[in-house]
Amino acid sequence: MEKWIERPSPKSMGLGKKGSWYNQMNHTYVYYEDECPKYAVMTRKIKTRWGKVIHAGMRNVNGTDIPWAEKQFIKNSLFGKEKVAIEVFPKESRLVDAAMFYHLWIFEDTNFELPFGIHNLDENS
Repeated sequence: MEKWIERPSPKSMGLGKKGSWYNQMNHTYVYYEDECPKYAVMTRKIKTRWGKVIHAGMRNVNGTDIPWAEKQFIKNSLFGKEKVAIEVFPKESRLVDAAMFYHLWIFEDTNFELPFGIHNLDENS
């Protein structure tokens, strides 16, 4: 059996340093496959210049890498197949790398389109 189950969030349990991204996570979801936990995803909603987004911090329970296809599965199954999400590789001065977490930012507006991507609308420079 495969399913997502909501669990207490870091914010509801008062975990993490006050004001940190971890402490601000409002929801936690755990994905079970064959009754074994596989992924944990924590979320919070934030306002950006591009509109409202859901910040999703994710990890698998064994603490190893999450391949792209599995991140796409997590995005689709929790937030919707037609939502746009991005993963960011920040400049080194803004890097936060304190735990084995991966982060996606999912745009709430299903009409949102990134101004770039791998499709025929892009122009060569």
